[in-house]
Amino acid sequence: MSCRPEDVVSAAVVKHGSGREAVMGILTDVNREFGYIPEDAIKAVARTVNVSNAEVYSVLSFYSFFSVKPRGRNIVRLCNTISCEMSGSGDILDAIEKEFGIKAGETTADGRITLETTSCIGLCDQSPAMLVNDTPHTRLTPEQTRRILAGLE
Repeated sequence: MSCRPEDVVSAAVVKHGSGREAVMGILTDVNREFGYIPEDAIKAVARTVNVSNAEVYSVLSFYSFFSVKPRGRNIVRLCNTISCEMSGSGDILDAIEKEFGIKAGETTADGRITLETTSCIGLCDQSPAMLVNDTPHTRLTPEQTRRILAGLE
């Protein structure tokens, strides 16, 4: 990355403002740029919107789509709500873990895929469901899931 976290925060402030209500927008822009929220960005956001670092961390820890550690080029988020569990998301998780040799919360050694589980992605009526980056995939089987993920760069 050629940008410093502070530069990305500054650009996001121009777009979203510098009030407390801008925190989510600023963090979203930083996350999009780096794939996670670097420590320097957390401090810059806190300074800019005049809140504590702890308040920024509380936002980051509440929303599962944010991360404070680097992730893979592709983020796979598997829904783990009760409706997805009842429809077989556990089998999907097992298939992904076996196929790529990682557990939920881990990244493949080549940095290609990070696997995360998350509460509700809004597709409970089409479970089991996952998001690959920002693309939803629904009514999954283990075989479909392996094919989808095999096609990722």
